[in-house]
Amino acid sequence: MKRRHLPFAALAGLWFAGMSRSFAGVGDNSDLETVFQFSLAPAGLTAALDGSWVLGVNQNQKPRLRAVEISKSGEVKAFPNEKMSAGDPSDPTPLDAIEGLQTDKDGMIWMLDNGRRGEVPPKIVAWNPDRQRVQVVFNLSPPAVVLGSFVSDVVVDPLTPFIYVSDPANGSNAALIVLDRTTGVARRLLQGHPSVVPDSRLSLRSGLSGLETRRLDGTATLPHCGIRPLALDRRSTWLYYTAVLSHTVYRVPVEMLRNPDVAPEKLAAAVESYSEKPTCASLVLDGRGNLYLGDIEAHAIGVIEAGAKPYHILVSDPRLLWPDDLCFGVDGKLYFFSRTQPAPPINRDKGPAVVEHSMFRMTPLAPGKPGD
Repeated sequence: MKRRHLPFAALAGLWFAGMSRSFAGVGDNSDLETVFQFSLAPAGLTAALDGSWVLGVNQNQKPRLRAVEISKSGEVKAFPNEKMSAGDPSDPTPLDAIEGLQTDKDGMIWMLDNGRRGEVPPKIVAWNPDRQRVQVVFNLSPPAVVLGSFVSDVVVDPLTPFIYVSDPANGSNAALIVLDRTTGVARRLLQGHPSVVPDSRLSLRSGLSGLETRRLDGTATLPHCGIRPLALDRRSTWLYYTAVLSHTVYRVPVEMLRNPDVAPEKLAAAVESYSEKPTCASLVLDGRGNLYLGDIEAHAIGVIEAGAKPYHILVSDPRLLWPDDLCFGVDGKLYFFSRTQPAPPINRDKGPAVVEHSMFRMTPLAPGKPGD
């Protein structure tokens, strides 16, 4: 199949190529298909109900646009519009750093802007694609966020007016944030609980340059390894979550998260260890309750099947250096991107830079839908 090279660089400082190709893998699903390729890393991914894709662009690489939309035909444009995406201060709602994205059942696109690129207050923005306007904005302020907050993932409850946000922060002060959309009040919960902080006994493999930061003594560390991925079951009964550096998936009854009168110690006691798992930065549930994970150490996508707790690998491929942002498309298939080392600078005289980030798809055990 002939590759299509699109002028993504002119939009966001990225090169984009569209393609469709299968590669052999291992496990129950043997094919892994490359859908799109990028020269800069995405930071968030969601499928719009019209079949297009919305991507946040990694803030570490200082892209001109904070988010882009890729249509079914492969057209790339700023999302939601040029001024918002470029962080234009003249816009009422300029975007700064999009880390989390979710499409809700009504087609609204929810964006989690963590504000850490420009050191501005974090916020949650809902974009109405039908009316082409901002539907609502929720600003996150203390005590819901703290010094060092790095809000990373967002889940919009389809059955109740609540939003759940992960904040790995500085590690020891990692927490879960619960926002009541009816009041706009956000609460910081489970801060420092063993289920949300990184396990100090674990470490990630070396060679993740571009994701690491340098300490004052010159040694490297990978930040924001506390609670990150979130997944809500379809009945809005359980919220599943894990820290990147953790070998356990936890879950907590959302009924207790929604109740502001629940004592902190009672909430902590309600947290359950759901299953063992590898280090990962993404979770998603399909329509039958199977929980998929991006397995960082094994370069793989794995699953914890509903009713059968042991984790096992579905697809493994050496190109999956950092599988992230698992989500379902309108076709029910599982999509994700591989976050790797940054690509070299674009040389406009010689054409696009070498691609180092790809969006993949695979067939799950059971179909899902956008917003899962």
